[in-house]
Amino acid sequence: MKVELMAKTTGAALVLIVGAITAIYSQQAFAQANPTSLSLGAFPNKGKVGSAGTLRVSLSGKLTSEGSEVGVATIHITGTGEGKQFNVTTNEFGTYNTHVDLGPGTHEIQAYFPGDATHTSSSATRVVTVTP
Repeated sequence: MKVELMAKTTGAALVLIVGAITAIYSQQAFAQANPTSLSLGAFPNKGKVGSAGTLRVSLSGKLTSEGSEVGVATIHITGTGEGKQFNVTTNEFGTYNTHVDLGPGTHEIQAYFPGDATHTSSSATRVVTVTP
């Protein structure tokens, strides 16, 4: 933003100009990020290991903000066993899809969106139980 002041500006006019500039910067600095909602589905959410010793589980979900899809956002997936974590990206419709191979046990899988300049963070969790 370019601000030019004339040399003959009175004190009152200068205060008014500085006040207006401060108000503009305050609005930009304190702009609220839009709330988000993240979903996570896991199919199947329980089952037995197969011949490979794992159960393949499809994970999918959607990231929205005030009813609109949030595309090209990074979703962090954790809880898939042995400390593994990975990232997936939402498509232009705000959806993401991936799969994991889970070993025996109870897995609390979490999808997490950390937020960005215009959206707040959100998360979703699903529990998947795999039996031997």
